[in-house]
Amino acid sequence: MMLGVPKPEGLRISVEDWEEMRAYAAHKAPEEACGLIAGSPDVMIYQARIIIPTTNILHSPFSFKIDPQEQLAAFNKIEADGLELIGIYHSHPNGPDEPSPTDIAEAYYPETVQLIWSRRTGAWKCRGFLIQGQAVEEISLMLAR
Repeated sequence: MMLGVPKPEGLRISVEDWEEMRAYAAHKAPEEACGLIAGSPDVMIYQARIIIPTTNILHSPFSFKIDPQEQLAAFNKIEADGLELIGIYHSHPNGPDEPSPTDIAEAYYPETVQLIWSRRTGAWKCRGFLIQGQAVEEISLMLAR
């Protein structure tokens, strides 16, 4: 966890950013889409400010790895904007709507919310999780206008 920041109870995100992530997941299918979410982590409800879609350099329907150059550029933008990394999103085009064993093993930012987009039931849906070690906890996602 970030020093001095309590574990969030949820993530608030604008409808526009929500739709941007959903559209990106749909556009990238059958590959896993991925991206970063920056915002304010200093309250019990994280507030998303910007969504940064990134390239999955694995081009895989089962796993993702963010392009390192895009990740560095995104981290520089996040810092320049006075924000913090508060979330990472990716899709499971044909997979579960919860973290896979790989997602849990590769959760390198335990203070961030992990959003997983899935269309297992037909329509794209998203769930949010905190992954800290082997502990996985679902958290609330709230849409704001």
